[in-house]
Amino acid sequence: MDSAPGDALPEGGADADRRGAPVAARTTVCLRCKSLPAPGSKLRYCGRCETAAYCSKPCARADWNAHKHVCESLRDVHEKSLAAFLMQGGRAKDFNQRSYDIQSWFINVPGLTNEIELLAWNHRSNAPIISALASDIEVDGSTAQLQMIPRSFWDEDPRFLDNFTPEQREGIRMQFSESSFSSSTKYVCVLRYAQPGKPRSAFASTRDFRANGPVRAAMIVKALTAATKPEDLADALAWFENALPAQQAQAGLQFIRNRATLVHGCTMSQGSVPVPTRALNNEVAYMMMNALNIAFDICLTGLCGAAHLNGRKGVIRGLDPVDKERWTARLDDGMCVSARAANFVHVRRGEYRRRSP
Repeated sequence: MDSAPGDALPEGGADADRRGAPVAARTTVCLRCKSLPAPGSKLRYCGRCETAAYCSKPCARADWNAHKHVCESLRDVHEKSLAAFLMQGGRAKDFNQRSYDIQSWFINVPGLTNEIELLAWNHRSNAPIISALASDIEVDGSTAQLQMIPRSFWDEDPRFLDNFTPEQREGIRMQFSESSFSSSTKYVCVLRYAQPGKPRSAFASTRDFRANGPVRAAMIVKALTAATKPEDLADALAWFENALPAQQAQAGLQFIRNRATLVHGCTMSQGSVPVPTRALNNEVAYMMMNALNIAFDICLTGLCGAAHLNGRKGVIRGLDPVDKERWTARLDDGMCVSARAANFVHVRRGEYRRRSP
């Protein structure tokens, strides 16, 4: 008879911030209620698989009907992952800490999580896994490489096993086969770390597309830069309030309202939505993508004194430090120019990507 693992849960430290897949990736939020442990408390890990984490015994018992179907497989993969780690020269006591350190590094690379989520959304019809590979842990994460791997490859092609083990493939299949999995609401990401002379690591997790995350922001930016409708600007201001920490959101909203009145000559009552203009919308769109650490691609247009630059493409880097009515853009050839917001249009060039350092 199946029984809940609540009484077999040892307390443990925080090891990751996402739901772990069968690649021995542990978690720091309760799988049942998605909450963090109470102050002064720790998550309790399933004593069988050592992967599923809960904030309390009641949550563990309530989740058992779902967890029992994958617990044994998780345990098997955990043991194989640990054995592989030991075979590569690692120490057992370092296994979970190493997992935490590597996953934390990926999560803290500015813009990387948002870039991964946007890539997964754009290719959701292919049921892909998004692979993030790093060979060296650097502060800015500039060496981290992303790859969209469609199901037709990871689930069927034997070449997939050149970089992933059969156990890892099976773990990914389990993620997609969960009854709660839907490609319109969730995606699978694999974080891979391979450094010469060090044990290789791979951690898979199922992640949710966030309600006010980068996908929603990209949709608003697309509408905002295609027309000057009041409702699009209202959506953008609401996104700031809902998606960002309160202090950052208020600073951004105040900046937008100041720009609207002082730079663009808009009049409005306190707390209302400014009258949209192409220039103001461009600035707000840039601020949204900048808050996500995603590059804002533009094409110069309407320049008179430097007409030879019209049609040139690049990325906005921020306000011109000398003339606050202008923005600095770095063109594709490395040239930096200063332009007003009315003199550039936002363009999509392939996949969204995080800002370069």
